[in-house]
Amino acid sequence: MKYSSILTIIFLSIIITSCDKNEDSENPNPTILGCTDVNATNYNPNANTDDGSCTYTTYGCTNELAVNYDPNAVEDDGSCIILGCTDANAINYNIEATNDDGSCEYTVAYLLNGNWNIVSLEYYTEIDLSDIPTVGAFLGIQQISGEASDAGTWSFQYPEYLYNNNLDFETEPINIAGFDVPGIPIELSSNGNWELTNNDYILITTDLSTNLESNYEILSIQSNSAFVNGTIPFSQEIMGFNFDLQIEVEMQLIKQ
Repeated sequence: MKYSSILTIIFLSIIITSCDKNEDSENPNPTILGCTDVNATNYNPNANTDDGSCTYTTYGCTNELAVNYDPNAVEDDGSCIILGCTDANAINYNIEATNDDGSCEYTVAYLLNGNWNIVSLEYYTEIDLSDIPTVGAFLGIQQISGEASDAGTWSFQYPEYLYNNNLDFETEPINIAGFDVPGIPIELSSNGNWELTNNDYILITTDLSTNLESNYEILSIQSNSAFVNGTIPFSQEIMGFNFDLQIEVEMQLIKQ
């Protein structure tokens, strides 16, 4: 009895082992689930059945300041476009800007720097001729006004704050007591230091040789043009007499 039980156990073991071998031979490649796309970040080289779990790196612009910012991008591809001022000389220079949008702003001192032509000039002054012997009382105070073109040059050095000014024009003919008198040639040269006050819209020049100051109001200024008015002190000989005068001018400047 004991012997037959042993034989039965051995026989069943053989049958079970045989079944396992048959099952293995019927499924030589078991199913392995996973991501089978080699382009995915979680690609599984051992997987033979894709389970839809693949994930991918999204490239694009990750800078929120850019006009082409991609909120879905996880890795920056260098494509960001940031608008702003790209000129390092501007007061609103944007170090991150990739494309200049024309918004650059500059100090008045920086804009003044360079050489300018005085392309047009309007002038006005008064001359008191009453001290001229014999005819002075008859002549009295005479007004001189008019316009001139190509009236000289003006140069500014920044940040050295040095200037050189050459005013060269002739006034229109003057009518004195009913008589036309030829125009007066105005030739003035000055060089020295300059400064800006009143929010940079008052220009003060100081001549190095005479120490005379001239004040100008900068009406408008851009990179290549400016309108300036002010008063220029000068001395002029008229009818053989020397007069200390101040001439009011409004000038249009064009940068060379």
